[in-house]
Amino acid sequence: MRSIIGKAYLATVAPQLHNLRQAEFMEPEQVKALQQERLARLLSHAYQHCPYYRRILSEAGVVDSRGRVELAHFCRIPLLTKDILRKKLDELKSSDLHRRRWYYNTSGGSTGEPVRFIQDAEYRLWARAVKILFDSWTGYKVGEPKVLLWGSERDLFVGKETLRVRAIRWLKNETWLNAFRMTIDDMRRYVQIINRVRPVQILAYVESIYELARFVEREKLVVYPPKAIMTSAGTLYQEMRRVIERVFQAPVFNRYGSREVGDVACECETHEGLHVSSLTHYVEIVREDGTPAAPGEIGQVVVTSLTNYAMPFIRYSIGDTASMAAGRCSCGRSWPLLQQVYGRVTDSFVREDGGVVVPEFFIHTIGVV
Repeated sequence: MRSIIGKAYLATVAPQLHNLRQAEFMEPEQVKALQQERLARLLSHAYQHCPYYRRILSEAGVVDSRGRVELAHFCRIPLLTKDILRKKLDELKSSDLHRRRWYYNTSGGSTGEPVRFIQDAEYRLWARAVKILFDSWTGYKVGEPKVLLWGSERDLFVGKETLRVRAIRWLKNETWLNAFRMTIDDMRRYVQIINRVRPVQILAYVESIYELARFVEREKLVVYPPKAIMTSAGTLYQEMRRVIERVFQAPVFNRYGSREVGDVACECETHEGLHVSSLTHYVEIVREDGTPAAPGEIGQVVVTSLTNYAMPFIRYSIGDTASMAAGRCSCGRSWPLLQQVYGRVTDSFVREDGGVVVPEFFIHTIGVV
């Protein structure tokens, strides 16, 4: 039954997954051309169907009165912020929503009040395909046993899952553990569950799997080693990676994204950085003054989602800091490479000369995590 469900699930995103896999190892120039084509299409749609963007794109000189797109002026577009999302929701909606299968979603609220926004069925299909692709880099296949140590009460229903949710998780071969409940008794029980399930992959909130790893080591417990651990929803520092890999005897794959724009980037098997999903996202790293950061330079992450036409996210300031790698990954994939994600903008310090000091500096200086 599970294998049939797995095949059916893959079939729903077959075109998107095929396109992603075709683009993985394309030459950089080909990937860039595809990305720019998709970006221009999104900008044209936003200009025609979203009052907010019609004004913004016109003022920035990105789209003229005839609807022609000038990508050279893209960096002139003001950043989209959570405050704008709250105040301009109606102006950001696409006027063709009646032709789309759309739904509301909300941000995680890690930096304050959650924000409501709209996504559509096309976005969801691409988001699922990206997840499947990233999972495949870890050696995991749809339908294999997976444990999720996750930190969202909304996703977990606080232990009160409906019969439908339980059935879906059983069919997907997923076991969910609440990362918001991490008492000693909880963690001991989680280890027992992992040992019983014998997951191929553990997907976890980074701080939670780190705490679980420290608990296992401290208590001298035996825990089943999965093929891979994927961390997300937090900053993965090197010391945390070392502890998790040592305890679970499995490589850690760091994944980056958010509710607003989905999964953006992920490590491959070489662990030289996080590959940006170029067909679904256009990522910029910018300085405080808005100019592009140089490779290796820390700046704020700005994301444009290339698949959500119901409510376009164009130059969205996601609230994190990161740096872009200078060269290509040795795996052969040509997608842009995030060198490292450092955490929330509010967690960093700006020096007098404009440079950024990230929390990891203090972790290494003080010598504790």
